Amino acid sequence: MRTVAIIPTAGSGERFGSAVPKPLVDLGGEPLVLRTLRVFEASSVVDGIILVVREDLKKGYEDLVARAGLRKVVACVAGGATRTVSVRRGLSAIGPEAEVVIVHDGVRPFVTGAMIAEGVALAKENGAAIAAVPLKPTVKLVDSVTGEVKGTLERARLFEVQTPQVFRRDVIEKAYALGLEATDDAALVEKAGGRVRVFPGSYRNIKITTPEDLLLAQAFLEG
Repeated sequence: MRTVAIIPTAGSGERFGSAVPKPLVDLGGEPLVLRTLRVFEASSVVDGIILVVREDLKKGYEDLVARAGLRKVVACVAGGATRTVSVRRGLSAIGPEAEVVIVHDGVRPFVTGAMIAEGVALAKENGAAIAAVPLKPTVKLVDSVTGEVKGTLERARLFEVQTPQVFRRDVIEKAYALGLEATDDAALVEKAGGRVRVFPGSYRNIKITTPEDLLLAQAFLEG
């Protein structure tokens, strides 16, 4: 059963506030996204990688992949205005032999091979599986107009969702066929009536969104 990873990197990166595109920012002496790609390149359960990039940076990413010798990267695809559009374009580039699809943020460089393998195994069995960690803070429902607290959510049932998110191909293609938008792929599967299982992520598996996140990532490397 062939498994393909889609790695979206085409986001605007507005919150990061850097002239350098966020996936290409230096982390420990190399572009951030390269650290992410190396983990998937080394994974024994990943057969191919599709990198979804900003259209104006496509040639640069292709050169980066070639210089790094990443042989599993089978295509660099131009992304769209939203994450959903970008992943959809990645799906359209998958060959007919792929049966399992991994979607992972290009700016989550601390994903592990064990995490990927567990997600793939669970998705093969259940159709959809996502990395997540128990939520640490207390979360309250608040009226957005008045600022009044309306309730406190039961923390034991709340999880912070991460990537990788892994799906049988038929499950994710059915979800994307609905033509809806969502902040993550599992939400589309839920809207399509699918069931999603959770496997352990890691508190180190951060998505680098702000300059503060980059400082934390650098501390992880040094520590």
